[in-house]
Amino acid sequence: MSDQLPLQTGVLERRMGNWARNRLPPVLRDAILFVLKQGWAALFGGLLLGAALLTRVFWQSEWPVHRYDALFVFAILVQLLFLALKLETWTEARVIVLFHLTGTAMEWFKVRVGAWGYPEPCFFRVMDVPLFSGFMYASVGSYMARVIRIFDMRFIPYPPFWQTFGLALLIYVAFMTVTLLDRGRFYPTTKERSATAGQRVGMWSR
Repeated sequence: MSDQLPLQTGVLERRMGNWARNRLPPVLRDAILFVLKQGWAALFGGLLLGAALLTRVFWQSEWPVHRYDALFVFAILVQLLFLALKLETWTEARVIVLFHLTGTAMEWFKVRVGAWGYPEPCFFRVMDVPLFSGFMYASVGSYMARVIRIFDMRFIPYPPFWQTFGLALLIYVAFMTVTLLDRGRFYPTTKERSATAGQRVGMWSR
């Protein structure tokens, strides 16, 4: 695993990891590094959440740029910065795009049925849904993709593609079918337990 590390991790990440590893007390090193790596994996989500909270407090309605649009541009710039600094691979970026598109579709549905709405004006909007909202889902995809790489996870044995695709389809159907009974919405969770039964997750230290 160590031979492949320079190809999988950016220079900045390696330097930060080596700096922390050399300065932490040996007794607490693994526990502290675990927490730091989790926070590092969730960096995009943390930045997006921080931007949303700060703009909620300080943004003024009379400013020439709408808050939702500023969040959309901010999220794109962060993604580009991650790629430029090699904090994210292009494979991870494609996963994040899929999360963004799926999340935007889910937001369209929820806004259409009146589950919630986005009252503030914005320019980057499709079907009453601001495009920054998809990045809330993309932040989950960013965390999942980055944490798997950072911890060098292996899922053994991984379920067949048809099984994981069918499970994902059931989960999204349950999400969008708001009239299902609680027991019906529990069905994908039951299938998920069956699909992942006996699966082990391997994590390698970096």
